[in-house]
Amino acid sequence: MRLTLTLILVSIFLRVGASNKVLEIGLFWGEEPSEITVQTGEGSYSVLGNGKELIQLKGGTILRVNNVNGLLHIRTLSEDLGTYYSLEINRNVWGSSLKIQRTGHKSTHEFHDNFSIKPYRGKLRIINEVYIEHYVAGVVESEAGSREPKEYYKVQSVICRTYALNNRRRHEAEGFQLCDKVHCQVYHRRSLSNPDIVKGTQETIGIVIVDSDIDLVNAAFHSNCGGYTCNSEDVWSGKLEYLRARVDENCLEENHSYWRYATTKSKWFDYLSVKHGYPVYEEEAAQEALQYCPDERDHFLNENGARVPFKQIRYDLGLLSAYFTIDHVQDSIILEGHGYGHGVGLCQEGAMNMAKQGESYADILHYYYKNVHLVNLSVIDFFRAN
Repeated sequence: MRLTLTLILVSIFLRVGASNKVLEIGLFWGEEPSEITVQTGEGSYSVLGNGKELIQLKGGTILRVNNVNGLLHIRTLSEDLGTYYSLEINRNVWGSSLKIQRTGHKSTHEFHDNFSIKPYRGKLRIINEVYIEHYVAGVVESEAGSREPKEYYKVQSVICRTYALNNRRRHEAEGFQLCDKVHCQVYHRRSLSNPDIVKGTQETIGIVIVDSDIDLVNAAFHSNCGGYTCNSEDVWSGKLEYLRARVDENCLEENHSYWRYATTKSKWFDYLSVKHGYPVYEEEAAQEALQYCPDERDHFLNENGARVPFKQIRYDLGLLSAYFTIDHVQDSIILEGHGYGHGVGLCQEGAMNMAKQGESYADILHYYYKNVHLVNLSVIDFFRAN
């Protein structure tokens, strides 16, 4: 069945598809602590060890949890509550939040909803069982900052929600769905800095991006495209019809539109020759490696010869993007680059600028993702059920 719905039809359906969705987020992934202190931020919590209620967490009560010989040792400042193989911290009222501080770290992270904690390789595996819209607001703040217009937060909310649901099995083998790092989406804490972030999330509640087969899209995004976005197959292995290259001048005056990298000619030639087998002693190839200035985003150095992928040069040298010119000045090689990130999908700084100019979140999303539809999750459920 092909999808021909637009946002106009979304209002026909009740927003029930997103209201009961919970995600399991692995917190501090790759940096799991061996000891934490927790206390309520808002509301109250029930603390259960091995399924049995141990204490009500509210007010100024502080709970300490650490891994002792593969078990969880739990105590307050005044009472030892024993050791357990599992811990649940469940909210008593909607809107409750928990503050978590890792021992040895100054910063405190506050998250909504429920938590489970288990021993993990001498440390603690902490999973936030979070209502999706709380998660989305936290990701939007972490990914986009707190100084953008609300319309942009609506853009990022739809992207984050789509991306999360499309990748929710990424860490399934590890006992949760998504991690809190850039590998999935950055999720530092609940949203606290700007009320417009929560408003933008709520005003797009349940809205996701789908293709014509009602499948969630890969809602790829990056910081700055430098004037040209990329086709998906130019960066990754597969071609996706909605991730098409386009000219985008909305980001050219933004913070990450330009960068510069310098090295010596000898180091540059050694790198190309050793890493990629580049024929640095062939005159034509050598000249291109010294002076290269494309009219638009290209993908290979020496297209008709050695074909060294610019994306590989970016990774090897730690460059901000794979879009750059090459200039030879005396004994130096200067790479002057444009953009920040892989260049596929939505350009964040371009979208931010479009929002500041009064463009709607729907128009911005359609600008960067080709022939897609914005629908509520309940619409997806309806079509799949029929």
